Amino acid sequence: MTVTVHARHSKKCPKSKEKNAGQYKRCGCPLWLRWGKDGNRSAHTRSWDIATKAARKLEQDLELEALGIEPIKKPDHITIESAADLYLADMVQREIKDPSKARRMLARLGDYANARRVILLKDVTARLLTEWRSTWKFKPKSGSPAVHWSVVKTFFKWAFCTDLIAADPGAKLKSLPSGQRQVLPLARDEFERILAAVDQCGFTPEIVYKVKTFILLQRWSGLACMDAATLRRDAINANNNLTRGRNKTGTEVFVPLPPAVAEMLRTLPNDHPDYFFWNPGRMKNTSIVAMFGDWLRPVFDKACVTHGREEMLSHRFRHTFAVEMLLAGVPIERVSLLLGHKTIRTTEKYYSAWVKERQQMLEAEVKDAWKKMVLPEPLFPVRGTVQ
Repeated sequence: MTVTVHARHSKKCPKSKEKNAGQYKRCGCPLWLRWGKDGNRSAHTRSWDIATKAARKLEQDLELEALGIEPIKKPDHITIESAADLYLADMVQREIKDPSKARRMLARLGDYANARRVILLKDVTARLLTEWRSTWKFKPKSGSPAVHWSVVKTFFKWAFCTDLIAADPGAKLKSLPSGQRQVLPLARDEFERILAAVDQCGFTPEIVYKVKTFILLQRWSGLACMDAATLRRDAINANNNLTRGRNKTGTEVFVPLPPAVAEMLRTLPNDHPDYFFWNPGRMKNTSIVAMFGDWLRPVFDKACVTHGREEMLSHRFRHTFAVEMLLAGVPIERVSLLLGHKTIRTTEKYYSAWVKERQQMLEAEVKDAWKKMVLPEPLFPVRGTVQ
């Protein structure tokens, strides 16, 4: 059965009284669908393209109905809560290591929207997201707002790509400033002072050995704190090569360790045979990270190394590893692989200043080398000396 589109003109429309006015396409009047003897209903649009697609879809449904086949019903609009559950299940299926941040942010979005009687995902607008974002409270110059907005924006992009919503409200909003400050690697004398300060903090001999081993592991492997604290013994082979997947991204990291550091790890006592520092049966992975943070704070204070009150101190060893590699001539592409960054853009974001510093060092070295060479004289007269 054929379904046609026609315009239903208002009384004020100048085309309303013309012949075949229903087929006029430029006035912007509401469009309707017509079929059979009495079939007639609104297309709910003023766009002829959209109305024509609706007409073809209705034709298919009417044909199925004539054959006694029930047309496929369009699914009901999904709620914010159901969409969040589906997204988190998809993250698990894609083996995303840590969906906790997404779970937390989507729960907050649901609470905020529900308090304003917005239940369905399709009813979340760019304005509502803007108002919700304005209620976030983070420390000044923190990069957390940008990270959290990235989580929310990724969710809406996924919802749009999976046809849960017709438009992505997050795409209409600009990203938040990252507030990223330049990373602070440790100078060599600072690192030596930190190692010496471990003995002066009143720790037991067992903790002293554990903290020193942890510091040296991070400094010479570049592992993030969580990855270092939960390192398995079988991650280091007989050649002292370390291989493991990052907790944060799942990216595989490979880095050789100095023999002395590998030996310290192998002789480190622990109450779990499979891990160097952690016992998963006794504490969460976040707890072991917090424990090392509590140990490192007095160490940095005793060593008189300046740090932020809420700074993740163990990351200073990771930054030191990366910067020392760059200054030693390792290309930033290789350093990115050693750190387990998903893209080189992340590495450049944190360490671009030291790439420039290395260029300045190379420039100085080349110019020093010139002093030992006979430099060429100009082949043509220098500007300003022509007679």
